[in-house]
Order: sequence, then C-alpha cells, then structure tokens
Amino acid sequence: MKKYIPLLLCAISFHTLALGGFESLTETQQNVTKSIVNQLGVDDPDNTIKKEIYDTSSWAFDGQWGSYWTGLNELASSKYKDGKEKGVIEISLNNAKSGTIFLTYVYKPEARQIVIFQKQIRHGSKKLLLDEFAKRKADKEKYELRHEEDNYGLLQETGKVEFEFYHVSGDTGSLVYSNQRIINL
Repeated sequence: MKKYIPLLLCAISFHTLALGGFESLTETQQNVTKSIVNQLGVDDPDNTIKKEIYDTSSWAFDGQWGSYWTGLNELASSKYKDGKEKGVIEISLNNAKSGTIFLTYVYKPEARQIVIFQKQIRHGSKKLLLDEFAKRKADKEKYELRHEEDNYGLLQETGKVEFEFYHVSGDTGSLVYSNQRIINL
C-alpha cells in the first residue's frame, strides 16, 4: 500500500495543475479562445495565451449570449482577401445580463503584444444613470471628470485607459464603458 501513495500523490498533483488552466474552461469558452488565437495568428502550444485572453474578458462570456465575428476581410471592397488576413478580430456579443459588448483584439508580432479594446453598452433609467454619474464623479481619487454637459458626461479612471461615457435623453440613459488591456507574449 505504501508504494502506491507516491503514485496517488503524483496523479492528484497533475489534476491540481489542470484546475484553473485552459482545460478548466467549458468547451464553448475553449472554442472561442482558440478561434481568437487562430485568427490573430498567435502561436500558443501550451494554451497560456488562450487562458489569458479568456481571463481578460471572461465577464463578457457570462450567461447566454449571441455573437458575431468580424475580421479584416468582411467588406466587399476589402483588399484583405488572400487568406493571410491576421492580426485583428472583433467579437460583438449581446446578452441580457451585460448588454452589448464589443471586444477587439489587435496583434502585431513585432511588438509581441495583443491589445484588447473592450466596450460595453448599457441602458437604464435617467435617474439611475445620473445617480451613478454623480457618485463616481464625487470619487475624485478614482475618477477624473473629462467632460460634462446637461445630458452628457465623460469620466476617466485615474491613470488608466478606462472611460465611462454617460448620455441621457428623455427618461432614459445610456452608459458606455470603454477600456484597453494588454497581453504580453
């Protein structure tokens, strides 16, 4: 029995390494990240980049969602039609929990980085939106007021490329969150 304990411990440790890695993602999540990495033309044999891509935007893939993918060759007049169009992909997602989301991935091999642009559009009541704007605007350590009009406001999270665009009209309002993230390869 004692000679089997080291084997059992080894088996447990391999399963522990898999927990939380790419293998722990659902099949849909794995397929999405594989498609992104393939379209960008990134070499990722150990799946670490796929996992990082998922971790950066995992909030967008919560719940039930529908999506549409675009690349460089979507327009009929695009000259990127030779099958070598790599480096840019945009996913447009829609779901009841998170609203409308746009994720744009740009990869430049020489820079060894993927830049991710994330935008989320939310709608709600004018009161709710104005209350949230006032609360965040008052938090001067976390937010900088970039612009304010009667029906429009723009906040930037201090020291980050992270913006909140507020717009009200009638009894409703919209809020667009916009930010950028970097994945170093």
